[in-house]
Amino acid sequence: MKIKPFTRLTRSDLTPMQYVYNHMKLMVLFCGLALYGCSRFESDQARGHAQQALKPQASSGQKCAKDRACDCEQAIADASAKKVAPSDLVAKLDDALSQTKEFKSWPLSGAERCQRKLPYHFTVISVSPILVVGTPVTSLADANCSASDSPLNCLRSKKFAGNYEIANKFTHAPGLVWFSPEHGPRLFDIPQHAKSMYLLINGKSLRLKRKGNQWMFTHKR
Repeated sequence: MKIKPFTRLTRSDLTPMQYVYNHMKLMVLFCGLALYGCSRFESDQARGHAQQALKPQASSGQKCAKDRACDCEQAIADASAKKVAPSDLVAKLDDALSQTKEFKSWPLSGAERCQRKLPYHFTVISVSPILVVGTPVTSLADANCSASDSPLNCLRSKKFAGNYEIANKFTHAPGLVWFSPEHGPRLFDIPQHAKSMYLLINGKSLRLKRKGNQWMFTHKR
């Protein structure tokens, strides 16, 4: 049997092999692009879900004032971790005081004829539920917040000439009163010789305890 002599491959012989090779390269490239697109879509989708989950947390931590486009105000949080926007808290306190029977007897402000002066230094003891204690103002200094308070802890009233201070204690003095928008528009007297007080507001029990000349907000149930 004769064996055919080996002959050199020509360009025409390589054409089918090159076609198959190029076709396989295109298939690999297409699969790689498909896998990259799927992973990119899943990554973007996961990132979108994470951003959506974070939005409620960010909005609860700060709330933008309607009359200011850029300034945002921090929220006030008490021991229960419930957060309240300062503007919302001031609005509730102003509305409650403007409905009390004592409101019309308060003196008018010299600077603002339509505003009345707050005759008490009001201290917000609790935010949820809201509990505010009023100390009678005997001088101009008594109407101001403490010098060490930050702007967040000294809230300016919108309806009255005065401020609301955020604190967990206050000094004992004759004529102390307390009120809560959640307990009706009324000022309640704090007994002069009381050493401790339990208040039930909006279904929660709050305790004020006196130590020497200082009243402290001790616990809430």
